[in-house]
Amino acid sequence: MKWQAIFTQALMEEGIEETEIARINRVEMDARAFFEFGGIVPDCFELQNIERSEKEIRYYWESRSVWAKCPYCGEESTRVTSDYYRKAIQDIPQDNKAVYHIVRFQKYKCENKECECKKFTERFEEFSEEDARKTIRFKRYSAERSLCGGCYVAQNGLRKEGAVISNDTIGRYLKTEAAKKIESNITSDNVKIIGIDDVNLRKGDKSTGCTVFLDEETHKVLIIVSGTTKEAAKRVLEQFPSAEYLSRDRASAYSSAGEECKKTQVADRFHLIQNAQQAVKEAISEVLPAKIYIREGDGWVSSEPDSEMKRVGFYVAEHIVEQRIKLGGLTAIKAEKYRNTLKMLELDSKGMRTDNIAQEMKMTVKDIRTLRASAASTLQKVDDKIAAKTKKEMPDELKSSPSDTKKN
Repeated sequence: MKWQAIFTQALMEEGIEETEIARINRVEMDARAFFEFGGIVPDCFELQNIERSEKEIRYYWESRSVWAKCPYCGEESTRVTSDYYRKAIQDIPQDNKAVYHIVRFQKYKCENKECECKKFTERFEEFSEEDARKTIRFKRYSAERSLCGGCYVAQNGLRKEGAVISNDTIGRYLKTEAAKKIESNITSDNVKIIGIDDVNLRKGDKSTGCTVFLDEETHKVLIIVSGTTKEAAKRVLEQFPSAEYLSRDRASAYSSAGEECKKTQVADRFHLIQNAQQAVKEAISEVLPAKIYIREGDGWVSSEPDSEMKRVGFYVAEHIVEQRIKLGGLTAIKAEKYRNTLKMLELDSKGMRTDNIAQEMKMTVKDIRTLRASAASTLQKVDDKIAAKTKKEMPDELKSSPSDTKKN
């Protein structure tokens, strides 16, 4: 369906004369061009017609320019020829349909007699590159979509919207936009503080190491280059003569690059905090013992800086065990259970398995498991009995519980 045909038929049915229909159609096209594509297509483009199908919307334009610049010598020309060049340029999709601008470009004769080019086609680089089949804004739109989840995700999303595009094409657009951004960054003369650090593109794979450069004032990435060497860092730093300071880690390669480029070097925030923590840790280690033992259940654990909590063995002297049995007034059966419980805990704290403990104590595995299950209550009952009877008269060495006595 073409807009002009439908619009003309509707006007004729309203009884409007044919001489008026052309003028009304021209006003309609100009209005649609202004409201739908004002600021997007060049001002000299004149909308001629609109065609709509099941999968596409096609806008037909003709250039009405009066001059053009020769792409070879840069000379302006006003000599329009009778030839023209027509090209379809894809734009951002609408209504789940692909959008195409079918543009008829004018051709000009170059007025520079010394120029080798005699005839050229006008160009509008802000709308679409010479050999491109998509508008500038559609390329940027595709690249931005890929940043959200990758080129495949962008491809699938755009196709659902009606666009005709592949992930490889989106990848090229993304690289082009990245190159433009990098070129803009390295030619900037307002960067004062550069941050530098290394990163592996694949975790743990040093062969994929890259160097990242940031503007520390805006926190934006300036450029990422392959390699983590002094030479790689130096080449980039030389592109930023306006930068006075270099914020870096403790890598000697970056330090040497900064020194040769005459940058004032400072430690980055992460390593400042890390250095402060290390200094505090070293100061504390001079005061506190190398190992700190902490109560855990019926034994002790040791916290070491470079290891997990490790259980250390505990031992209750035999004469203390017998004195506690006597002070608690334990029967022969309970006294035997108390002795076996302490022995089991001692062997367990040494890291022995249940079956090995049973073999050592000449007991069954089932008996050892029973002792283990009731160990806490067994020790607590003895403590309670001693406390209730003779706690005030106990010698100092017996006032603490068995788990508070000496360790191996």
